[in-house]
Order: sequence, then structure tokens, then C-alpha cells
Amino acid sequence: MKKKHKKVKKLNYKNIVIVIILSIFVIVSACQFNKYMAVRRKGYSVKSSIKINKLGIKSEVLDKDYSQLVDELVHDNNLVIENLDKYYLIDYYAQESFGINVNKLLEMKYTPEQINIINKKNDKKLVEVLKNRYISDIEKYIEYDFFKLDKLDRYISYNKGDYKDAVIKVNIGLDKEFYTDPNIVSEYSTTMLVNTYNKLDENFVPELVKMDKCSEGENYLSKEAKEAFDKMCDASTEAGLHLGTTSSYRSYKDQQDVYNYYLKVNGQDYVNKYVAKPGFSEHQTGLALDVKSVYASPFKTTKEYTWMINNSYKYGFILRYPDNTKDITGYNSESWHFRYVGVEIATYIHENNLTYDEYFAIFM
Repeated sequence: MKKKHKKVKKLNYKNIVIVIILSIFVIVSACQFNKYMAVRRKGYSVKSSIKINKLGIKSEVLDKDYSQLVDELVHDNNLVIENLDKYYLIDYYAQESFGINVNKLLEMKYTPEQINIINKKNDKKLVEVLKNRYISDIEKYIEYDFFKLDKLDRYISYNKGDYKDAVIKVNIGLDKEFYTDPNIVSEYSTTMLVNTYNKLDENFVPELVKMDKCSEGENYLSKEAKEAFDKMCDASTEAGLHLGTTSSYRSYKDQQDVYNYYLKVNGQDYVNKYVAKPGFSEHQTGLALDVKSVYASPFKTTKEYTWMINNSYKYGFILRYPDNTKDITGYNSESWHFRYVGVEIATYIHENNLTYDEYFAIFM
């Protein structure tokens, strides 16, 4: 009797190949998914995560903290691989065309540290200038809040090694000759600046009040200055002093007459040193006056002068032309010339040993 043999199914090699291919596909897909998810977990967008893997920079990205700048650049196809490490040193700001501007600044050879300072200014015009011009020490100019872009070339030309000094003095106008191309001041305020670069119109006349304390004759000041001077006069009297006034408000015409008189008597060199040209005198503001000691002179040697130096700021007055400041103010020192600017500003100037020109250039 013959034995029955079971039939052995032939292997379907085609199916095996398909299974192997599918398995490989699943494994590769899983690997790719894991790579993709690793980048996603860093915080990058879906689109950026896919592109980061395609660009072959996954390892570099995973080695560092999330960068919104990198995310934006990758997402918008603006990433320059050679700049990748620098991107991570640059602070992100939500500014228009931020990533594109960063690339351009890097192309111009600005460092990440410089770019951070540039971007912090949040000044579109500054960025536009620097995208097309390399200034190796730009951060030393723009670190100051009183930096003005339109004066950049003047800062560079004037700079003698002290960047803050250059910015302040160019803001004052000291890179130009005195009385050159002055600004015209037309509106009254207690903080108005009148100097060799800021001129009052000949028709400028503030509202004036006649002085009646520590003053004889026809002397006038603006209301704010007069009220402050009255308080200062009372305080000086209580201190046993005898403060007086030699000059206060002068009109444009009065200043013209003063200028012409001293020009005739003492000559051009004298008026250049000691007499303001018409329109350039603080006396026309109604905020300035010349003081004296009633019973002693010269004023700088008197108790009244010492008291004024130590106390006038408490009432809003400053010594307008201190010693050794002609290169800033344009005028030789005048121990008698005081100017009202308000208590807060006067106190700051007193405590920081500034001229009003410097204060104005920094804060106003």
C-alpha cells in the first residue's frame, strides 16, 4: 500500500520581496519620523523641521537651543548654512524682514554682537544704511540714546577717540564754527536752548513780568523765572546776603545796541569773546539774568557768588558759562550769568558738572 505525501507549497519569492521592501520602508519612515520629531520637539515648525532634515543640518540644530531666527530663515528658504553658528548668537526681534536683514548685515561682515546692538535700536533707517555700508566701530556710536543717524558722518569725522564725547559735541554743533548755519528757535519754553548754534528771531518776545525783589530799575523775566528768582532772593536774604541784579531780559534790539557799543569801544576781538550776537543771547529768552553782590565786587570773590554756586540749583537756576567751558558754550566764563531751567534739570546739571549745552544734547 502506497504512502500519501503532503504537498509542499512552493515559496512565493515575489511576496517575500514585497514584505522586505515594505519592512525597509517602514523602518526608514520610522527613522525619518524620529528625526523629524526630534527637531519638532526643539520647537521648530513642521515645515522647518522637514527642511532642516533635508538640508542635513539636523545634528547642528539638535545640539543647540531653539532659535526663532533659524526657524524663520529655514521656513522662508533664506538660511545660509555657513552662517548657522552665528544665527544662534543673534537675538531675535519681531521686525520686518528681520532674517533677510541679518543675512545682509552678516554679509557686510558685522559680527553677531554688533548686529544685536544694531537691532536693539529698532531703527529701520539705520539698518538700511548699514546693510550697504560697513562701519567697523558702529556699535560705539549707536550705544548712546542720543545718537542721531543724520549726524553719523559728522561723528566719524569729529571723533578723537572718545565716542560719547564725539556724539555729544556734534549734537551741540561743535564740529562747525560758532554762529554757522544756526537753528531758528521760535517757541518759548523753560528748556529752550539759545547758544552759538541756536538763534532767536528778532521778533521773539516772551511774556514778561517786572522784577521786584533783589532788583532795582526796569528788570524783567518770564513768569516762571521771576517766581523762582523771588524764592531764591528770599532765601539769600535769610542767609544774611545781599543779592542784586545788573541785567535781565534784553530785546533783540537791546542786544544789537549792546553788541554795537562794545564793538565800537573795544573792537571785534572783544565782542567775539564776551558779547553775544543779536539773536544768540539768552537774555532775549526772559530766562537769564546777571546777578551781583550789592556791597562787594568782583562778584566771583563774594559770599553771594559762593552761595549762588551752592544753592541756585535748588530754585532752578544754573551758572550758564562756567570756567573752562568756552569750547562747549561758545562764551568765556561769566560768574554772574545765571539761567533758569527748572529745579529737576538744574539739579542734574549741578550734580553731574555739565553745561546746559551738554545736557540738551543728551536729553532734549
